[in-house]
Amino acid sequence: MSRDSILQSFRATGVWPMEADAVLKRFNNHPQQDATNSEIGEHGDGDSWVQLRKVFDAAVADKAKVEAKQLAQSLHSLQVNNKLLYTRLSDVEGQLNTKNKRQTSSTILATQDSNKLDGGAVFLSPRKLRECREREAAKHHEAEQLQLPKLRDRDLKVAATLYKKQQADAAKAARLRAKEERDQAKRQRAAELAERRALKKQQRDAATTQKSRDRGNISKRKASHKSDQNLAKRRRAVAATSQPDACPAVASPPPKISARGRKIKTLARYKWLK
Repeated sequence: MSRDSILQSFRATGVWPMEADAVLKRFNNHPQQDATNSEIGEHGDGDSWVQLRKVFDAAVADKAKVEAKQLAQSLHSLQVNNKLLYTRLSDVEGQLNTKNKRQTSSTILATQDSNKLDGGAVFLSPRKLRECREREAAKHHEAEQLQLPKLRDRDLKVAATLYKKQQADAAKAARLRAKEERDQAKRQRAAELAERRALKKQQRDAATTQKSRDRGNISKRKASHKSDQNLAKRRRAVAATSQPDACPAVASPPPKISARGRKIKTLARYKWLK
């Protein structure tokens, strides 16, 4: 391509010289839609329900559908809540502004002629102004003197309350210490009692063991031969009576020696039986 053809192509496209319209006209295919979009404003916060309803009617063709009705109800609910929120915020802002305002108290200088019914300004000389200020200062001083006993009573009441609280805390601490001492003494007595019981049990066990050992070492006494003979004779006499054909046996005399080898002494009232 030659130099002239290149320059002509640049001029045709608008690259050179700088003409943006030559290129933008080829891509701007919706001029009517852009104009319509520029005419559409922002809707929402500042619009009322009537304005939103008009926009809704213009945008929705079939208003009998369930979705259209739901959309209308949602828009109405959002607009009402938005209005209530803005009203509440405006009230809060007004209250904050009222609270943040600096309260200026105007001081009115009382004069002797203030009880007159006629109003208007009062012109005072320097001497009268000084007297009014002195009276006002005396009035404030008297009010402060009247408040002093109340302040003193309040301080005394606070001090008495603090003293009572300290006394109550001290008494509570003393009760806790006494309770701990009683518990410690109780535990000590319980430990001593357990030791005494354990010692007594140990002594009883030792005594029982010693007694069992001593009893095992004692030998049994043997019966004498005479007692064996007497027992044998008794058995023979009893056996003889068991026979039906034998004649009745004569009763043997009572033994004179016991089974342990001791001499049996017959009482006087039984001697006639011999």
